[in-house]
Amino acid sequence: MAKAELNYTMESRTGTKVVLNGKSYLYFAGTSYFQLHSHPEVIKAANDATLQYGIGSATTRALTGTTPLLEKIELKLASYFNTEDAVYLPSGYLSSLAGLLALNELGLYQVIFLDEDAHYSLAEGAAATGLPVISFRHRNLDDLESLMKKHLGPGQRPLIASDGLFPVMGTLAPIRDYLAMTKKYDGVVWIDDAHGVGILGAHGRGSCEALGTPSNRIYLGATLSKAFGAYGGIIAGRRDFIQKVRSGSVVTGSSSPMNAAVAAGIKGLELVQENQNLRKKLWNIARYMREGLQHMGIPSEPLFIPEMHGTIPIFSFAHRDAATMRAIHSYLLKQGIYTQYTSYKGAGAEGVIRVVVSSAHKKVEIVRLTHTLKEAFRTINL
Repeated sequence: MAKAELNYTMESRTGTKVVLNGKSYLYFAGTSYFQLHSHPEVIKAANDATLQYGIGSATTRALTGTTPLLEKIELKLASYFNTEDAVYLPSGYLSSLAGLLALNELGLYQVIFLDEDAHYSLAEGAAATGLPVISFRHRNLDDLESLMKKHLGPGQRPLIASDGLFPVMGTLAPIRDYLAMTKKYDGVVWIDDAHGVGILGAHGRGSCEALGTPSNRIYLGATLSKAFGAYGGIIAGRRDFIQKVRSGSVVTGSSSPMNAAVAAGIKGLELVQENQNLRKKLWNIARYMREGLQHMGIPSEPLFIPEMHGTIPIFSFAHRDAATMRAIHSYLLKQGIYTQYTSYKGAGAEGVIRVVVSSAHKKVEIVRLTHTLKEAFRTINL
């Protein structure tokens, strides 16, 4: 397995240009798809909340830990996702854990079928339920169907669990097919859409909206730590389900979220909701990136969906072996360009070069990247 780079220290705010280990780079990594993490209004909201409410409430939401900020953000989340209710969690890593435990308490499934490349938090959340967890090959419907027939007993209902947008290769889960399969068995679908919310769908509601799959069988968990420029987990859905999440151990047994993070989330939501052009800018620059890669003849297989639904800003490619991939990555670094070389879940043994564009990237920066990639391929004799 290729080894990812682990020895970089971010010494600046995140943005299209960053300082890593004392050196400036043009930055095509991370997950700040609108670069709101450095937005002055988001930073001000976090600062103001800390001054007014302090760092945190020093207790849980089961006692006196619910603040006006938490009440406000949960109303905004329900409005954003057009659901009856929503809950905010201290970390996006907790969303799948809290959601799957709540659905289990409601008795909506007895066996979990988990995409093998699903995020670690989803796998750990599934394991925490204590129910059978069956892993199926990545996005492979035939394998999933076969395993469901094998492992579902009489009267048992499945929960199909998957990322919505997979962050390494930029592929979407076949949510329509999952929905059809769960209907056959009276089951449900859980989608961790950490990377889809904000950037996909006509209203930025994520992969399910982009793919046109509204359904009361689909349950959604996500985070504010990517497109929305903030921090914290989110679950949106029916009121009875959300109340079950609120009364569960993840919420009642953990410290109330930091006020700065909640306030930043409120402002991030407002900025995304009020500036629909952010998504259009992101889709346009992603399309420009795709065209540049194609023109340069650089191998990349990003997944694109129709314009009204969005363009995925993640471009990943692999070639030959790990040594070749490291050589390409090293060449880019020497030219002052940082992309991500990773063997994260979803990448092959050789690893991948993962390029992420944001709405703040300029066309001239895309041109610089594609030309430098072309030079790297030529220099390394690819």
